[in-house]
Parts: sequence; structure tokens; C-alpha cells
Amino acid sequence: MQPNPLQQRLSSESRPSEPRLVSRLGRHHFSHLRAVAEGLALIDSAKRYLGVEHGHHAKAAHRQTVEAMRGVARRHGESAWRLLGISIPVASDADQPTLDDFIAERGLDGWRESEIAELYAQSYPQDGGAGHKARRRARLRERQLALIRKLEALAAEMPSPTDLITGWFDDATAMKLLGAGMVTLGDLNRRVSDGGRWYRTLPAIGASKAHRIEAYLATLLPQVAQGARPVFALTLTPSLFQETQPASSLPALPTLGGAEGQLLEARNDLEAVDAWVNARAGSTATATVYRREGQRLLLWLQYERQGKGFAQMTIGDCRDYMAFLQNIPANWISRVRAAPGQPGWAPFRGALSHKSQRQAVVIIAALFTWLQAAQYLVRNPWPLVNQKTGDDRTQRMLDTKALSEAAFAEIQAFVLSRPPSPSRHRILFVLRFVEAVGLRSSELLNAKLGDIQLTPEGWMLQVHGKGAKNRIAIIPGQALLALQDYLAARGLGGIEVAPPSAPLLGSTIDPMEPIGYQALYEHVNGWIAKAVSSSALPSNERLKLAGATTHWLRHTFGTRAVARQVPADVIQAQMGHASIQTTLSIYGRAPLQRRNDELAKAFG
Repeated sequence: MQPNPLQQRLSSESRPSEPRLVSRLGRHHFSHLRAVAEGLALIDSAKRYLGVEHGHHAKAAHRQTVEAMRGVARRHGESAWRLLGISIPVASDADQPTLDDFIAERGLDGWRESEIAELYAQSYPQDGGAGHKARRRARLRERQLALIRKLEALAAEMPSPTDLITGWFDDATAMKLLGAGMVTLGDLNRRVSDGGRWYRTLPAIGASKAHRIEAYLATLLPQVAQGARPVFALTLTPSLFQETQPASSLPALPTLGGAEGQLLEARNDLEAVDAWVNARAGSTATATVYRREGQRLLLWLQYERQGKGFAQMTIGDCRDYMAFLQNIPANWISRVRAAPGQPGWAPFRGALSHKSQRQAVVIIAALFTWLQAAQYLVRNPWPLVNQKTGDDRTQRMLDTKALSEAAFAEIQAFVLSRPPSPSRHRILFVLRFVEAVGLRSSELLNAKLGDIQLTPEGWMLQVHGKGAKNRIAIIPGQALLALQDYLAARGLGGIEVAPPSAPLLGSTIDPMEPIGYQALYEHVNGWIAKAVSSSALPSNERLKLAGATTHWLRHTFGTRAVARQVPADVIQAQMGHASIQTTLSIYGRAPLQRRNDELAKAFG
């Protein structure tokens, strides 16, 4: 039942600055009053049952709860309504010690029993005095508790997932939840169930406040399962990873387990994925991607297809998995940092981009083709499915992940304005060297000074690049000058005298020690972000450059080379693209210029 509107209005008029913390009476409000009546501190009880955060809110929530319940009691003709909310001290056991404790405290050992009894009766009289007051308090408390129980049966509401947030949360918290799209208790429950930092869009709500909201929600909806997210884990069970059994209507294959003629020693789908990764992945990065896609499919079969194996997949399963990749359910997305298989972990870190969806399908199709060639699978449904995903409708083809001339100049100016330091020397080298050479991050990190050589044609860098392929990258004048300055700042002299074993890119602490990818990413991203934020670039360009990384510098090289009319085959060789078509598709400004010029001749 709703509390008395008149009582609410009078209460708000008497305390105009007090926030409204109680709108509807649930069982937790009655639990709060019972706990206070039985001796629990008011603030502790309010934090436990009413979901408040601060002491002054606890007192206000208690007062509003009492006023609302008194209104209910008066409407039901309860003459003892004034008992609600009054403080009745609870006598502790220490108020009246046992006879043995009394003797020990007073040093009465050896006294006659009659004398001890007389002293005990004088100190703790049974009739009148403190005993009479204690019994009166006990009777009042029992009447108070009986009234609370009676009113609970008459007026307590049971919160429902369809109830509005505004009915159960204080006004301030309710407005924040509503602003984040959580209108009902069910909406909030679903958001909390997703896990992780579900509260990140709520203003002035941190982890501790969010935990109190979660605990209060569990009080309101104890019957609703909080966090229905499954614990994703690959387990070797017969229902999930069945050993390959050929269909009776198909020719029998050699028995698994290493029998004569068997190409693949794999007893189940998980081992088959590992065998494929070990056989086909050319690098650690590729192996990570291959294994991730294979295991994602295994998990999907386990949780969405009742434990099917690869051999049981149909054309319909293939289509459904492609649709699944296009719209990843919320409970398949990780919300917390956790190791695979641990609570909170999920196979995806967010919705997949169009490019990632296409990559996943290509990888899975390649896996099945390989498994069929290895005679692990009899049938392969993937060639029978239209795997084309088309182009990304949201892609802006004229956009590029490259730094404009103006942006590059602003970033360099910012770096040069900082005091000299190992970090400053390193970022200047990375900016100028990669812009002129076009290396990948992994190639920059793995290169050593011994890989650089002076030839009759000029300075060259031998690169062990993508796909474990070697190539020669030219070091033009801008890059060589940047390298010489960087080596001098590291105390290694010039390229002619520096130790060949020294890494091209060194630690700021020890110039002979290399750095890892994460350190390079944070170094470049941090410097660029600070430079862009303090620059005079247009706001749209600053927004675009917010996520710029080292790889943007490689794209900057390609874009600059095209703009400065470097032939496409030269750019392809320098960047290590497998095909010149790849170069043209990424840095196709030259064909666009030619098309524009030719059409201008024809149509003016």
C-alpha cells in the first residue's frame, strides 16, 4: 500500500531539504524496524536493509519509514501507532550478573548464603526499581514487535522486476539509474547481472556505491537470480568432444589414435584445433587468433547447440554461427578481467566489427578444410554456405588511419617543447623513423642494430616480417638522421660504432634492453594523446586521433608516399605487402587522382 500522501507532504514541508528516501513499503522496511527494536544500531540496520550510504541518510530513511508506517497504522485503526519508532532500550545480560559473578566481583567468598542473597537482592531488586522497569520495557517491545508484524501482513508490498525504479530507490539514485536507461528493477537486475563495471555510465557512482546498490537490489528481489551469466569453460566430455565416428552410409575412415593411414593424431575436437594451429600458424600472433576462433566455435557448440561436435555441424549451424557473430549476446561478452574459464570471463570482449566477423568466418572455414584434408572430418559444410559478408555499410572509404601533415607537425612541436629525457628521445625517434620507413610494430621491436647495413645503394635494414618473410627496407635520410640522434642520446655513439646486438628500440632504463609491444603501445599512444589534446587542431581531428597508435605511423608512411608520387611497387616492397593490390586498396589516392583528372578532361 502507498504511504499516506498527507503524512508525506507534512513531512516534506517540515524538512524541505530532506531527500525522499522511502516511497513504497516493502518487507525490508519492516525488517529494518524489527532489527532496530531488537537492538541493532539504527545506522547499521538502515545500511543493511534500506540501501542508504551515509549516516544522515540512514536517520532520514528511518524517520520516513516510521512516518509511513504510522500512517498505515492510523488508517487501520491501530491506537498504539505511537509505539512505532520509539526507542526502547534493550537490557543486556551484563545489567544483572549471575550469582557466581556477583560473588567474585564483590569478593564475597566465605560469606554466608543468607548474607550474599540479601546483598544481591538489594543490588538487583526483583520487584519495583530496575527489575520493574526492565519488565515494562520488555512488554512494550513485544507490543511494538507485534504491531510491526501485523502491519507487515497488511501493508508490505512485494517488489517485482516490472516495478519502476522510482518506487523503490531514493530520488537521487533513481534519477541516475533512469538517465542510464534503467527504468525498472528488472532493467537494473539485467545490467547488474552482466557484471563488470555496469555502473560506469552513472554519474558520481563508484565501486563502493555500486556494491550497495547491488546488495539493496538483492534485498528487493531475492527470488530473482542475480548474475545468470554462465561460467564458460571447455571441458572434455563425451557429449561435447566426441571422437570422430563416420556415418554408416559413408566409407569408413581409419580409426583415430594413430592407426596406420591416420594423418592427424587427435582424439577430440579440442586436440584437432591445437593440431591445426601448430601446423598452420606462422607466428605467435597468428596462433593466438587461430586458437581463439576455434575455441569460440567449440564453446558455441557446447552452450548453444547442446554439445555438438565438429562432425555433427550442419549447413544450418554454419549460418546460425555467422548470425551469432553479427549480434553477440550480452552474456557472451566479458565484463571483468578474468582468466579464461574463470567466473566473469566470456569468449568475446565486445561486439565484433564487420572486419572481425569476416575474419572469423574465413578462419573457421580454413580450419574445417584442413581437418577434412587431414581425414579427421568426413564432411565439411562450410563450402556450401555463402560466406560473403559484403562491405561494411558504416565504413568511410575516404577516411584513413594516418596523421595529417598538420597533426604530425603539432605532435612533433609538442614533443620538442618538453624537457629532454629518455622518453622524449625515444618518441622523437619512433615518430620520424617509422614515418619514413613504414615498419610494423613487431618489426620495429624485433630489429637490432646489426640488421642495418651500408650498401652501395644506401643504408638498408633487413626485416623479418609478417608471415616469417624476410625483406629489405630502405632507410632514407630522415630516418637515418633520427636514428643517429637517438643512438647518441642512448650513449651508443653513431650507427658506425654502436654494438650490433643493441635493439633498434631500447628501454629508457637500459639502452641495451629491448621493450615489449605493450610498453611501445602505451608510450606512443600516451605521447600522441597529450600532444593532440593540447594542440590547436580542429575538434573533429582531435577526436579522430584520440586512439592513434604506432600502426598509424605506418599508415602515415604509406599515405605520404602516395601523396609524394612514390611508385606503388616501391611502396609495396618497402611495406612488405604480399600483393600490390593490397597497397593500392589501402593507399589508393593516386588512382583516385588519375580518375578525377581523366573525368575532368571529359566533363569539365
